[in-house]
Amino acid sequence: MPELSAAERAQGRVGAQGRAAYAGFRSTIKAVGTGVRGSRDLSFGEARTALGLLLAGEVSPAQTGAFLVAMRIKGESPTELAGFTQALRDVSVPLETSSRRTLVACAGAYDGVADAANLSLAAGVVAASAGAGIVLHCGDSLGPKHGTTVAEVLGALGGPARPSAEQSAAMLETAGVTVVHAGEVLPGWRALAGIRDEVGVRGPIHSAEKLVDYFGARRFVVGHTHSSYSERLLGALDLLGAERSVAVRGVEGSDMMRPGRPQAFEPGHALELPQRTETRITRPEPVDRALGPERAAQRSATLTTELVSGELRGPLAYTVALNAGLRLYAAGLVSDTRDGLELAEAAVADGGARATLRAMVAAGAPVVG
Repeated sequence: MPELSAAERAQGRVGAQGRAAYAGFRSTIKAVGTGVRGSRDLSFGEARTALGLLLAGEVSPAQTGAFLVAMRIKGESPTELAGFTQALRDVSVPLETSSRRTLVACAGAYDGVADAANLSLAAGVVAASAGAGIVLHCGDSLGPKHGTTVAEVLGALGGPARPSAEQSAAMLETAGVTVVHAGEVLPGWRALAGIRDEVGVRGPIHSAEKLVDYFGARRFVVGHTHSSYSERLLGALDLLGAERSVAVRGVEGSDMMRPGRPQAFEPGHALELPQRTETRITRPEPVDRALGPERAAQRSATLTTELVSGELRGPLAYTVALNAGLRLYAAGLVSDTRDGLELAEAAVADGGARATLRAMVAAGAPVVG
């Protein structure tokens, strides 16, 4: 074996016995990426530091990709997920509101909804019209799905498709419901999203970004696809001090429960949810992928308008009311999800939801000229 130079030893490239020392971020990759027997979970602090470095651009694209894939294979613990979430919260642009409403932060998978209409905005508007403070958040459409996001639906309605921090605050102040765009308020998020798209598989950030406490929200409704993630998401939120958190198995990982078989969980137990036997669909109305992203967003926007105004009834209307009722429960405005459903249906019937949507779009509308 060739003799090692003093410079190599000083730079930490090798250990005293000639073995690799895995200095710097390589040590983090080694911790999570050495297989079933060799890998370990990161501590809260280690996870927080790791993602902080990624967001700051202090890690090479090759190391970033390796870390994301390694974490995908290993899977995140609740502690790691809490640390990653805290790193996102650390860099977030401060968002403030004078609203006295109890805020519920709502998010599903940031890669959007591809095979169905995205009705998260509709559910948020209905819940806000019944008194909750609803903070919906997303980013630019991401892989692997590249579906329609809630911000794209807002843009198709005439609001901002990429709301600034000021526009997000204005919508919340005026209408009690808002959309926050991660690309506008999380420095480093867009650059990291590009690498995530190249990697092409979901990683820990896909989960952590759903747990950010925009505007100081301490109550959460978060969506997921796989049942194993319910405990991870809720465990992370508990470690971060959430007042109430609900995880739902949503349509394509969104925060919208399937009406035919709704599932929602609080820490330690499943929620008892309204059941209507006449509702036999398992997901909202399919959307033709051939529409393209703009027309798919417009289709979701059209349905949103019809649903919050009460023009469209039936299974889709029930879907929105069911999910709005869950948000009212998360906000603590009702003690039972069935009461939440009734309150949500009343908010549509009396015209309040329609007025809330109009106020939201007007408050966030981009300034022309």
